[in-house]
Amino acid sequence: MRRYDHILKFHFYRLWKRRYYRNYDTIIHKMTNTDPFVLSREQLGQLLSFVSNHNEYYAKFPYKDQELKSLPILTKDVIRQQSQKLQSTKQTMDTYNNSSGGSTGEPVTLVQDVTYQSWSEATKEYHFREFLGVERDTVKNVWLWGSERDLFRLDSWRTKVGVFLRNRLFLNTFETSDRLWLEYIERIRSYRPYYVAGYAGSLYQMARAARKYNVRLYKPKFVYSSAEMLRDFMREEIEEQFNAKVYDYYGSREVGAIAGECSMGRRHVFIMNNLVEILDDTSCPVGDGKEGRIIITNLHNYSMPMLRYDIGDTGTISVDHCGCGSSLPVLERLMGRMTDHFHLRDGTLIHGEFFTHLFYFRDWVEQFQIDQIDYDYLRISVVPNVKIDEREMTDITETIHTVMGKNCKIEWIYVNQIKKTPQGKYLFTRCLIDK
Repeated sequence: MRRYDHILKFHFYRLWKRRYYRNYDTIIHKMTNTDPFVLSREQLGQLLSFVSNHNEYYAKFPYKDQELKSLPILTKDVIRQQSQKLQSTKQTMDTYNNSSGGSTGEPVTLVQDVTYQSWSEATKEYHFREFLGVERDTVKNVWLWGSERDLFRLDSWRTKVGVFLRNRLFLNTFETSDRLWLEYIERIRSYRPYYVAGYAGSLYQMARAARKYNVRLYKPKFVYSSAEMLRDFMREEIEEQFNAKVYDYYGSREVGAIAGECSMGRRHVFIMNNLVEILDDTSCPVGDGKEGRIIITNLHNYSMPMLRYDIGDTGTISVDHCGCGSSLPVLERLMGRMTDHFHLRDGTLIHGEFFTHLFYFRDWVEQFQIDQIDYDYLRISVVPNVKIDEREMTDITETIHTVMGKNCKIEWIYVNQIKKTPQGKYLFTRCLIDK
């Protein structure tokens, strides 16, 4: 099918979704032609004015114009406990319920609206257009997806029509096997997409399957990773097997589009949609370039405002400007969820990345997961690929003891598969301590 046929299909989709895409065009025009810092300040001022008059939860907190620091941190516990008060008294257009947090064992129900949805989707469109150089759905694209509820929606005829008109091929990666990966590899080769997108873990598993069976993957213009933490070893494997650059996107169901990578491989914060603060454990801003908790303020969900939301991830904001020319701030390091990290009794936090590094380039390991059961007890689950290398096992155990202590019990178990979360994600490290 020729390129202009893909564009024609997408124009039909725009007509079908004309109200939403009219919003998208207006929003993208604002983002493209307005100083992002000026735009975000204006939006923050409008939001704070609104919540002071129409939101029972936020109205009780005194704060100065354009200042967020006097507002409390919003957590999942607060959302569950104050759900009704967090919902604004002035109705907004086309509200709907969404939920998030199942992968952490802390699901919450959120109320969102069409304005929030339009800004989030338009921000993704902006990322593709301004940073990746392509209109997201005017070219053929493949998505490796695994969320149960998202895949369930694909059964509806409206969704199927929308997927077709957006030139999209969805491949279900919630439950996979080597046979299915090989089938998907062939389907992608036949479809010849401009880009391949999906869960970081799904892209990585497809790349691993291609290496295992010495199968060449179709080379897209780029690979788009989202939904999960993209570890360094995953990025390396994906880029090598697809022979294409990976661009990582950072977002969530709670607040939508947060940040995305540019051509320089740096993750820019979309401050037109979300503001990002980096705080320490006492809720004070950390110094330049230092790691802390990522706190998000969404600027567009008036139905249930998310101000200073603790998303559960840690990272750093760069003090340097990016060489790509964008003025948007750079989220320099994204270290993953707090629940990915392990804890010592004295309060020391050990990054989950330390443990995942121990399994890089271990040919005998197909998949792995490390659970902290207690302060001095770790359980390592491994899906073996070939004969287990006991020497390497000993090396890993000894290295873990250097950070967790010599008295830490390390249990190795061998399984047929590592279970995914209901959202279709692999969690490489999990802290199961009830702190």
